[in-house]
Amino acid sequence: MVIDRRQIVQGLAAALAASVLPARARANAPALYISCRMDAAGKASAAMFSLDGKELFSTVLPARGHDATMRPLSPEVVVFARRPGNWFIVVDARKGLVVGTVLSAKDRHFYGHGVFTLDGKLLYATENDTVTGNGVLGIYDAGADYRRIGEIASRGIGPHDIAFLPDGKTLVVANGGLRTSPETGREVLNKDDMKPNVALIDAAHDATLAALELAPQFRALSIRHMAIAQDRSIAFGCQYQGDPNDLPPLVGSVSASGKVALFDMPEVELLGMANYIGSMSLDASEEIVAATSPQGGSVALWNRRSGEFLTRERMNDVCGVAALPGTRDFLLTSGNDGVRSLIEGNETLKRISTDRLQNWIWDNHLLAV
Repeated sequence: MVIDRRQIVQGLAAALAASVLPARARANAPALYISCRMDAAGKASAAMFSLDGKELFSTVLPARGHDATMRPLSPEVVVFARRPGNWFIVVDARKGLVVGTVLSAKDRHFYGHGVFTLDGKLLYATENDTVTGNGVLGIYDAGADYRRIGEIASRGIGPHDIAFLPDGKTLVVANGGLRTSPETGREVLNKDDMKPNVALIDAAHDATLAALELAPQFRALSIRHMAIAQDRSIAFGCQYQGDPNDLPPLVGSVSASGKVALFDMPEVELLGMANYIGSMSLDASEEIVAATSPQGGSVALWNRRSGEFLTRERMNDVCGVAALPGTRDFLLTSGNDGVRSLIEGNETLKRISTDRLQNWIWDNHLLAV
């Protein structure tokens, strides 16, 4: 349902113009967000909305969605199915209409995430080879109705989140290390043989630049989601597959030089993260890392450069997180607590705008356009 076509066109034009610019240059772009969601009856959709509560488009999904990515210099938004999924859809954000549906290739399923090249010509999607269990990155030609034109290895098992470094040439893949199968759904088949990593790949030449693993004692930490800074550093969040009584660190970083570090967190605060990170984001200044835990009903903040723990705030079933225009501020979405803002210096999370945004079961991720 289109609410204000003029606002869509104006907002998207500014967002698209800013989409190839560094984060700091996007500070004056309109604050528009995209997320998957469900209604009380379980009907799934994806929507774009503004901070004043206006819904700019809403489109029905074939089933529950996971994440979305916007094609640079285009109004097209790609929305991925929740893993293990067999589809992604293409939405024209100007019209709020589905303009394409792409099904997974034979013996492949999607893992819920994808990323475009900076010119918007190619889409890379994280996928599973269901025969071997190895991770692959499917390559889709966006200018040819998203025809699958090939694939490359993800350099690990269970690739989930994917992004480009700011150079637009180096792919970053969070290989969670979890082997799954469509027949058994989300069941982990290799808990005793996990080797998660953050892989850096020269996309054009299909060349491995690095496959960075955690120390052996942290092999049960499935690396799932990431946030990329303009200085080429990577913040990542994990989901622990070991003894639930353990309290391993869940958030860390990869420096531009390739050094891997895990962030400290007081034990009493770490308990509130329930060994599970659902989504990651940097604030507009890229100084603060936010990590959400729907299981723990918490969002935690760290200083990105020092790794210093800053605070943990509580929000039921919180998962989606994205930067607000203000420095050190975030927007949060929840499965049962609506849409709220986390503003620096405020001790409470404030609901955004009208009740319209609060009546949905918001899903895992939140994309700032």
